[in-house]
Amino acid sequence: MMRSIISLLFLLHSIIALGQSVSTFFSSNTIQVDDGMVQDKHGNLYGSHYMGTNVYKITPNGVATVFSTGYNTPNGLAFNSMGELYVVDNIGNRIYKLDSLGNRIDTIVVSSPSGIIKSIDSDTMIFTQYAGHTLRKLSPNGVVSPPIAAGYPLSGPVGLCYGPDSSLYIGNFTDRKILKLDSGRLTYIARVPGANGTNLGFITFAGNYIYGTAFQENKIYRIDPTVLNTVFLYSGSTAGNTNGSLGQAKFNGPNGILASSGGDTLFISDFNTGDIRMIYNLSTSINEWTSQDEFSVYPNPANGFFYVNTSKAEKYLVRVMDQTGRTLNEITSYENKALIDIGHLLKGIYLIEISTEKGRMVRKLVNH
Repeated sequence: MMRSIISLLFLLHSIIALGQSVSTFFSSNTIQVDDGMVQDKHGNLYGSHYMGTNVYKITPNGVATVFSTGYNTPNGLAFNSMGELYVVDNIGNRIYKLDSLGNRIDTIVVSSPSGIIKSIDSDTMIFTQYAGHTLRKLSPNGVVSPPIAAGYPLSGPVGLCYGPDSSLYIGNFTDRKILKLDSGRLTYIARVPGANGTNLGFITFAGNYIYGTAFQENKIYRIDPTVLNTVFLYSGSTAGNTNGSLGQAKFNGPNGILASSGGDTLFISDFNTGDIRMIYNLSTSINEWTSQDEFSVYPNPANGFFYVNTSKAEKYLVRVMDQTGRTLNEITSYENKALIDIGHLLKGIYLIEISTEKGRMVRKLVNH
């Protein structure tokens, strides 16, 4: 019965989510991101290699460098308001604070840390302890608090995210339950489906939903936190690396998951490949155009500029975004043919969003 409900919800979601698509944001033979991720204010991604020793910095155009190294099992990541990065070292039993150049400026000894997130209203960090089934705070000067919550219903907690009402949500790795911290008490929200022994990776919040990774199931789920036990199969099936529509795409051990600062993009780290996958056009709704020949974008590949052409004289907005969903340029036009200059942008892949009062479309554009 549960599988039938999940399948129906997936079908309904696929109808609503026209235009959403999965692609590979980053892939390398030598660099792997298989765990937690975080984004800085410039749109750079930082990713952990849990099965390695490094934390990587990846620019919006997909250029990766080692930001910091020497870890045992780098896990959760979080920035404070000063741009200092906290790195959780799970089996290493440490939380490190790094400056903007990746140098360690503080080391906090704590057993089995896993996930970490900045508090809504301060630079206090909130972190989970996987083996201790515990939630604690870490002050800006490195003082670890007594437990906020400990023991049941926490069970190997890792994932952390905030909802729009500033409520904190916690994802249990071991039993795949999602909990809400409400006035100091944990309440049950939902449980991601899966066979016994399968796990929930990280969680993130975008729009009105929580998104979570079902690690061994190779699936991404969407959870409505306002209705008990409302879980949608969002994308994924068997293990693979297929890109395309939500229904076609395949993941290979999805683990880390992060919503972009703009909320239009999800980044997923595939544990088994070290690739970072991307689901863009996240905010697409049923208002997505079904007839998308009203607008054309050319030339593609572009060489410092492109045109938007339409047969209808109406007001429309053109946004040029990097692959993290960050707006780099936007214009409003009533013209049948609009020239957009992107000569100041680096070579790479960009997202072009065109929107009117009746809907929106997103296209990929290569800038040569």
